Amino acid sequence: MARILTVSNLYPPHYLGGYELLCRQVMQELAGRGHKIMVLTSMHGSGATVESLDGMDVRRVLSLDTPFGEPPSVSRLRRLRAGWRNARALRAAAMVFSPDLVFVWSQLRLTISCTRAAETLGLPTACTMNDPHLGSFVPTPFRPTPKGVIRWITDNTIFRGATLSGLRLDRVTCISQTLKDDLLALNVPVEASQVIYQGIPIEQFPLKEHPGMLGTPPRLLYAGQLHAYKGVHTLLEAAGMLKRDHGVQVQLSIAGDGPAEYRERLQKQAADGELDVSFLGRVPHGELPALYRDNDIFLFTSTWREPFGLTHLEAMASGTPVISTCDGGHGEFLRHEENALVFEKGNARDLAGKILALIQNDALRGRLALAGRREVEEHFTMKRYVDDLERFLRGTLKEGNP
Repeated sequence: MARILTVSNLYPPHYLGGYELLCRQVMQELAGRGHKIMVLTSMHGSGATVESLDGMDVRRVLSLDTPFGEPPSVSRLRRLRAGWRNARALRAAAMVFSPDLVFVWSQLRLTISCTRAAETLGLPTACTMNDPHLGSFVPTPFRPTPKGVIRWITDNTIFRGATLSGLRLDRVTCISQTLKDDLLALNVPVEASQVIYQGIPIEQFPLKEHPGMLGTPPRLLYAGQLHAYKGVHTLLEAAGMLKRDHGVQVQLSIAGDGPAEYRERLQKQAADGELDVSFLGRVPHGELPALYRDNDIFLFTSTWREPFGLTHLEAMASGTPVISTCDGGHGEFLRHEENALVFEKGNARDLAGKILALIQNDALRGRLALAGRREVEEHFTMKRYVDDLERFLRGTLKEGNP
C-alpha cells in the first residue's frame, strides 16, 4: 500500500463541478483499498484550514493565481507568486506526510508549481489531465519581433518557473483521446500519456423503474454549469420551436449556475417564449440521482470541445435517454441511435427534431435507455476507473523507485 499525496485545485465540500466531486470519490476508494491519503488543495471557500475528512488529512492551504469567479489570468508574474507559495506548501506537506508518490489531480489556477516541487524533491509524480489549461503554460516560441524576443527571453529566464520548461511530465494520464490530442496540438508534451476514461459510482444512480416511459408533458433536463459555451440557449430555442411549429409543450428543468448575465439571458428567453422552464440553481450532487430519474430526457448542448462527460454517464446509468452534441471526449462513448441521439452543436432546429423524434418513438426511448445503462455498467464504473488509476500509480512508483 502506498502513501499518496494528492494535489487538487478544489476538493469538496468546496467545488464547482463533477471533476472535483470525482476526486473525492476516487480518494475515498483508494483509502478503502488500504492506501494512506493526504489531500493538498486550495483555500477556495474556506481560508487556510487543516482538517480530517473521510479519515484523510485535507490541507486547504494552496493559493490560486486568480480566484474562481474571475476571468482566468495568464500573467506570468501572478502565476510565479502563487507558485512560490504553493511549492513551499507542498514541501511542508511532504515533510509531514513522507509520501511515496505525489498524484496531481488538477492544477487549474494552482499553477504548475506543485508538480515542479514534487519532481525537484525526487518524488515519483503522476498527473491526470482533466482539461487543456496547461496549453497556456507552454513557453513562448521565438519570434523575430521586439515583443516576441522579450517574451522568449523572459520565459526562459525570470519566468521560467511559470512555464512548462524543465518539467518532465513523464507519468501522465488524460481523461480522453480528445483531450490528449488537444494538449498535443497546444505543444504540451504528453505524447507518452495514457488515456484512462473516468467512471461513476453506478450504485448511486439506480436504474429508474420504467426506463423510457414518457411523462405528460415530456420532462426535459439540463444539468451543468451555465455559460454561453454550454449552449443552454440553444435548448430554449429548440423548446420554442417545438411549441411554435409542432404544438408540443415540454417541461424543462435547468439545474446549474453561472454568471448572472447569462442566467438572466436564459430567463428572459424563457419568459419571451412563454416556455415552461424551472431554473433550479445549483443542485447538491446527492439530489441529482433522483432528478435524473424524475425526467424523461437528458440534454447536453455544449458547443465547447468538452474533455469528457460525467453527467452523460450519470443520466445513462439512471435509464434516462440522452440527446447530446458529440464534439469532445463524450463523443468517444456516445453512438448515435445506439446509446444516445446526437445533434449538431448550436443547431436548435436539429435539436428540436431529435427531441421530437424521441418523444414520438416509444421503442427508441426504451432502447436508448437500456443501452445507456449497459454502456455504463460495462465500461464506466468507478471500480473500473480506480482499478486503472491504481495500476497507473503503481507503475509510477515502480518507475520512480527502480
